[in-house]
Amino acid sequence: MKSAVAAGVMMFCVAMLGEPAHAGEGRVSDAPPRLEPGRVSNYAGAKSAAPVDAESGKAHANAKTVQPKAARSKTIRPAISQAWSHRAEFFYIYDARSQLRRDRDVDGYHSEFQIRFDADSEIGDALVYARLYMRRVGEVDWVLYHTTDDFWIYGKTDDDEYYVTTALDDGFATSEYDILIDLYEVGHSGIIATLDASDDVDLFDLPLEEVGLDVPIAIPGYAIGGVSTTLLIDSDGDDHYSRFRIAFDPDADFDGTYVYARFWVRPQGGDWIEEHVSEDFLVDSSGGADVYELTADWISGYPTAYYDVQIDLHDAATGGLVASAGSERPELSRLPLEDQARDTRAGSPPPGGGGGDTSSREGGGGASNLWLLLALSLLAVARRRQS
Repeated sequence: MKSAVAAGVMMFCVAMLGEPAHAGEGRVSDAPPRLEPGRVSNYAGAKSAAPVDAESGKAHANAKTVQPKAARSKTIRPAISQAWSHRAEFFYIYDARSQLRRDRDVDGYHSEFQIRFDADSEIGDALVYARLYMRRVGEVDWVLYHTTDDFWIYGKTDDDEYYVTTALDDGFATSEYDILIDLYEVGHSGIIATLDASDDVDLFDLPLEEVGLDVPIAIPGYAIGGVSTTLLIDSDGDDHYSRFRIAFDPDADFDGTYVYARFWVRPQGGDWIEEHVSEDFLVDSSGGADVYELTADWISGYPTAYYDVQIDLHDAATGGLVASAGSERPELSRLPLEDQARDTRAGSPPPGGGGGDTSSREGGGGASNLWLLLALSLLAVARRRQS
């Protein structure tokens, strides 16, 4: 009896301290980083005689004209291990095709595309719907971009092919993207079939960009050749930098024209913000004498994140867009940056106090200790009675 009491107490301890979790599995997606309205920075731009390494790809002619918007929440695809339907064995996606439809600046990156797919059933007709996700190459999370209406599939026929045409309004940097399709049966929970870029090459490496970047140039004959980025100051050693330099070599088919540059930045998943407008400077037809350098010191208001940069080159006389370079180039993509307020040594308080709003939840601590003390007390009582 006394042994049973002791055993019961020990089981009680284990139950209270090691209770299994029953929550659904899936990635947690925070709101994308946002540049603070009162951010402070210093920009110093100048022409440099130092040449920039030649860029292997052609110049990317686009312009960022979309105004910043409030931060948008994104729906991230849940872990597949928790998402399958018990009826999944009866369905599959036989094939998919992609078509790139709109490329107004003729740079090879499209702002509109179409996905067609043929879903089949082993049990005859079925009412289904699909969720379509996209993922920038090099990133981890699949982001939902469209949920279809309900539609019928008729056994294994190829006459029930379904298509989705999408225009990327904003929030999509110039890059390559993979596509994933999840199929659901109406009236049943869970995924019944899925197809992604690893299964079908038509869903792999699609060159895409948002509409605001897919803008034709106003004056032809210009290009941005070599681009380089130099990360300069990382005070806290976290591999995110508060000072950096960007250099680029503008070229033209003719000598003696003046241009200016507009620099845009965006934390990954966030919105484009115009950061700096340069003074007018002269562009030569060739050579590196007109290389332009911009050195940035971010003081405050820039969260720790990976940033894309966009350079838009404009004719000084007309203001027309003449050339651009953006996140399709590795030198302007996913730059690890933060402001000086965050770029401090561990243990050093950030300048100006804490700043920002936080919301935290935690467990354990006092509650677990209380149950542990109670269990130990019961064990002591049992031992005294045994003695």
